[in-house]
Amino acid sequence: MRIRQLPRPGQRLVAALATTALLALPLTALAAAPAQAATASHPFPSHTTYKLGVMPSASQASRDAAVQKQYDTWKANYLVHGCASNEYYVSTKGDGDATNNGPVSEGQGYGMNIVPLMAGYDANAQTEFNGLWQLVKDHEDQYGLMQWQLDGKTCKYYSSGTPDGATDGDLDIGYGLILADKQWGGYSADAMAWLSAFYAHDVAPDGHLKCEDDGPNTDTRPSDFMLDHLRAFAAYDTTHDWNKVVTRTEAVVNEFTSSYSATGGLLSDFVVNANTTSPSPAPANYQESQPDNIVGYNSIRVPWHLGTDALLYGGSTALAVAKKESACLKGESGGNPQKIYPHTKLDCTAYSTTDQAEEAGDAVGPAAMAAGDQAWTDTLWNYLATNPFGDGYYGESIKMLVYLVMSGDYWAPNGSSSPANDFSVSTSPGSGTVTAGQAASTTVSTAVTSGSAQSVALAATGLPSGATAAFSPASVTAGGSATLTVSTGAATPAGSYPITVTGTAASGSHSTSYTLTVSSSTGGGCTAAQLLVNPGFEGSSATPWTQTSTLGFQPITASTSAEPAHAGTHIAWFDGNATADTDSIAQTVTIPAGCTATLTYWLHVDTTENTTTAKPDTFKVQVLNTAGTVLATPGSFSNLNHNTGYAQQTSDLSAYAGQTVTLKFTGTETDTNGGTTNFVIDDTALNVK
Repeated sequence: MRIRQLPRPGQRLVAALATTALLALPLTALAAAPAQAATASHPFPSHTTYKLGVMPSASQASRDAAVQKQYDTWKANYLVHGCASNEYYVSTKGDGDATNNGPVSEGQGYGMNIVPLMAGYDANAQTEFNGLWQLVKDHEDQYGLMQWQLDGKTCKYYSSGTPDGATDGDLDIGYGLILADKQWGGYSADAMAWLSAFYAHDVAPDGHLKCEDDGPNTDTRPSDFMLDHLRAFAAYDTTHDWNKVVTRTEAVVNEFTSSYSATGGLLSDFVVNANTTSPSPAPANYQESQPDNIVGYNSIRVPWHLGTDALLYGGSTALAVAKKESACLKGESGGNPQKIYPHTKLDCTAYSTTDQAEEAGDAVGPAAMAAGDQAWTDTLWNYLATNPFGDGYYGESIKMLVYLVMSGDYWAPNGSSSPANDFSVSTSPGSGTVTAGQAASTTVSTAVTSGSAQSVALAATGLPSGATAAFSPASVTAGGSATLTVSTGAATPAGSYPITVTGTAASGSHSTSYTLTVSSSTGGGCTAAQLLVNPGFEGSSATPWTQTSTLGFQPITASTSAEPAHAGTHIAWFDGNATADTDSIAQTVTIPAGCTATLTYWLHVDTTENTTTAKPDTFKVQVLNTAGTVLATPGSFSNLNHNTGYAQQTSDLSAYAGQTVTLKFTGTETDTNGGTTNFVIDDTALNVK
C-alpha cells in the first residue's frame, strides 16, 4: 500500500468530525457559474521554446492532442464542483489521501496550476479556477494558508491536531494565483497576500523551505524544491527576498547530493539539518510510515521539478541534478519507465521492487529532456499514454502537469521562457544508392527554429568501411545549406548504411539521417543483402522509420509484459486505445535492379472485438512510390486475424527492383463495436538476392 501524507508526529487525533454533509456535485450537475471575466492572454496551446534540452520527437500537433486527452480524463475524474455552490476541489479519488475522496492542499495546488494553463481549450477554466481558489480561502489555517487535508463530504479539516498547511500545496497555490493573474488579470492582491503569508511561515530564517507552516526551521522536503516557482515569485513579488530562497534551496541540493548521492543526484524524501551546511537524510519514518531517508513517494517528484526549472530558466544546479537523476533512473530501470520504483536508494538501486506506480516514471520526463537524452525522452513521452498500475489522483495529476511540460505547453508567468537560439538540420534526398567505388551526394539544409541564426558545424558518422564524407562548405549559418558527398571505395562492402549527419552550434547539436545503399562493384547478378535499417526497432532512435498517430502515441515503443517483443526490447504497436485511431510507420528503401526481393515481418494480433464477421479494426502493408502513390497492398489483416503469438508474414516485392519505394505499415481502429485491437509487428526484413 502506498503511504505519502500521514498525521504528523506529536499531533493528537481529532475527537470527531462534523457530520453535516455539504454539497458535493459532479461536473455534470453544476450550479449557475459566474460568467468568464476576461479573455485568456495565453490560451492553450501556448507553445514555448525552452532554454535548453530536447523535445519529444512526436509532432507538436500530436503532443497538444495528447495533453487535451489527458486533461479531459483528469477533469472528468478529479475536478469536483462541491462543498459549496461556488467551490471546486481536486478529489483524491484512488489514493485515500483524505476521507471520502476529499481534497488535500497538494492536489488543490495541482488544480490551480493545471486549469489556468488549459484556459482557451477549457472555456470554463476561469470559473473553475475561481472555485478552487474559493475553497482555499474558505479553509485557511491560523497563518492564512490552506488546511492541508479535508473530508470530501463535510469539507472539515480531517487530519489530527490544529489545522496546518503543507509547503508543496501552498507553493503551487501561490504559483497558480500568479498564472491566473497573467492569464486573466485581477488576482494580484490575492497573490501578493498569499506570497507574504507563505514567506512569513514557510521560509526558514536562512532561506530554506520548511516542510509545513507550523514546523521547525531545521528540516526540509526536496519535493518542495520548485525552483521555477520561486524564480517566478522573485519576479512578481519584490517586497520579499525570494532570491535568497532560491540560493539557499540550490545550496541544500548541492550540499546534500555531494555527500549522499554524488553520482545519482538523488534527494531523500525528508532532509534534516537543513539550516546547516551539512544537510542529511532524515531518519526512517521521520514524518511518514515509510523510509523517509531515501527516495519515496515525495521525492519521486524531484526530477520533474528540477527538470522543469532547467528547461525554463537554464538553472545550472537544476540542470546538473536533472542530468544525474535522468541517467541514474534510466540505469535503475534498464530504460523501462515501469521499473523506476517509487522507493529508490540514494545509490540508484531499488529499495523495493514490489511497489510500483506510474508517477515514478512519469516524473522523469522533464529531467530527460533537460539532459538532452532524445531516446529516453521519447520513451518517457510514450509511457505517459499508459497507466500500467491503475494509479489514481496523485499519479494522474502529476502526469497532467508533466504532459504540459513535455508537450512544450508550459509557460512561465514572468516570461523567462522566451525563445533561445536554436536550429534544425535535414537532408534531401534522405537516401542514395551507389556501386562500390562511386560517390553519392545529398543537400544538408539548416533552419532557424527560434532566436537568431548561428554558425553550424557539420559532421558525419556511421560511414561504411572504406568510405569518406566531405561537406561543402564545412559549416553554414543556420538557414543555409551544404552539399554532403559520400565517396565509397572499391572494397566498401555491399549493404545499407544509416549515416548520422550532425550540426553543432553554440546552442547544442541536432542530427538527421542519410541512408546509403552500396552494391557490389564485381558486376553481374545481385548482391545478397538485407535492406531495411533498424528492422527490429531497437537502439536509441526509431530512425529512419517515420511515425504518425492521430492520437499522438508513437507506434515504435518499448515492449511490455502485455505486448512482448518477438526479439529484443522494442516493437511497433498499432492502435489498442479503445478509441478511433490511425497509426503508421514507414521507411524508404531502394531495391537494386536485377534482384528478387522478399519482405518478411512477425505479426501479433489480439482483440476484444466480439465478432466473427465485422472488421472494425484493420492493418495493412503498402508499397508507395516516391510521389506517395500506393502501388500495392501486399498485406491486409483485421481483428479477425487475432492469434495467440507472433506469426511470420511474407510478401514478394521483386516487381519493384530498380525502384525507390516506401514500405508503410498502417493500423486503423474505428471503435464502432466497442472493442479494441492491438496490431504488433517486430523483426522486419527486406532481403534481396
